[in-house]
Amino acid sequence: MDTSHVKVRTGIPGLDSIISGGFREGRTLVLSGSPGSGKTTFGMQFLYSGAKDFDEPGVFVTLSEGPNEIKNDFKTYGWDIQNLVDEGKMLMIDARPFKMDEGFIALDESLYRGETLPYMHLTQLILSSIKRVKAKRVVIDSLTVLAMQYTNPFYARQGLQGLIHALEDQNCTSILISENIQTPKIPVEWYVASGIILLHHIRKEDTMERSVQVIKMRGIRHSEQVYPIKISENGLQVLHPRLNP
Repeated sequence: MDTSHVKVRTGIPGLDSIISGGFREGRTLVLSGSPGSGKTTFGMQFLYSGAKDFDEPGVFVTLSEGPNEIKNDFKTYGWDIQNLVDEGKMLMIDARPFKMDEGFIALDESLYRGETLPYMHLTQLILSSIKRVKAKRVVIDSLTVLAMQYTNPFYARQGLQGLIHALEDQNCTSILISENIQTPKIPVEWYVASGIILLHHIRKEDTMERSVQVIKMRGIRHSEQVYPIKISENGLQVLHPRLNP
């Protein structure tokens, strides 16, 4: 297996050591998990660390929460996202398919109406944002909300493949977040992405425990073991024997 490719450090303590030093540069990964498993924290930590510590600007695309809510949420970790935005090291795109209209929630189809190919308008918006800040990292939260805008699964898959191709053509290392819905049908994004990371959030006796498992990482040697994770005041951390006291 070729391990000579440029590696992208994730900025998540304990993760790089189980994926041979980091993600492959310019590849797209799917981060899947149940509610409360830490998906958004994982994605934002990847972007924040890239922009702050590794000189790799990033773009965060939100389809659920508002950008201001997200920035405020992560202040508890001491992450000054607005400062990175002001410095041109991070850009946040509000791509939610709804908006507030006279105090009521209304559909906002400006990104999704009249497309010849699903995801086309959003892809163009992301590409212009990448060029604006010279982004090297992209996170989309979440793919599940995006897919709900389209009824034809065949065209939706075409749109997803087009989006991934566009991101990789820009040499951006990207994370597509999706909800892990318990179903025997394998999600389409698992087939087209270069990597799959699962976050688990399960009940064990009277507590809830989080863990991470790398299912696929094309071109990279990686562990398939399930590792516990914790979310503290510093963000998300993967735990394994070399990190435990």
